[in-house]
Amino acid sequence: MKKLILIILCVITLHVRAQQKSDVVDFNKHKIVMQFTDSDSLSQASVTGQVKNIRAAWPNADIEVVCHGPGLDLLIATKSKASKAVAEWSAQGVIFGACNNTMRRQKINKEQLLPSAQVVPSAMIELTLKQEAGWAYVKGGH
Repeated sequence: MKKLILIILCVITLHVRAQQKSDVVDFNKHKIVMQFTDSDSLSQASVTGQVKNIRAAWPNADIEVVCHGPGLDLLIATKSKASKAVAEWSAQGVIFGACNNTMRRQKINKEQLLPSAQVVPSAMIELTLKQEAGWAYVKGGH
C-alpha cells in the first residue's frame, strides 16, 4: 500500500511539473524581428508582453524589436512607459533597436535613449536584412 501511495505521489509531482513548464513549446533556436511603431503606453506594454510570451514558449529565441516613427518613444528615456521591461529583456539578450533616421527627424541623440537601446542606421534596412538572413518578421504592439 505504501508503495502504491509513493507511486501515485510521484506521478502527481511529475504531472504538476509538466504543467508548470507547459508554456515551453521547444528549445530550438528561433529568430524573430519585431517592428514597433506605436507610442502609446498600451502598445509599449503589449510589445514587451509579446517578447515575454515568445520567450516563454521559445526560451532560446533571438528577438530584436526595431523601433521607428512614434514607436521610438519606447526607447526614449523621458517617454518610455516600459523602460523597466526593456531593461529586463535587454539583460536577457533581447535587442531593442532605435532607428537612426527617426532619431534624426525627431532630433533625438543616443544619450536620450535608454542605456540598453542600440541604434540601427535605418529601421527598414534592419528589418529587411534580418528577413534576408532568415529571421521571421512580426509586427509588434497592438
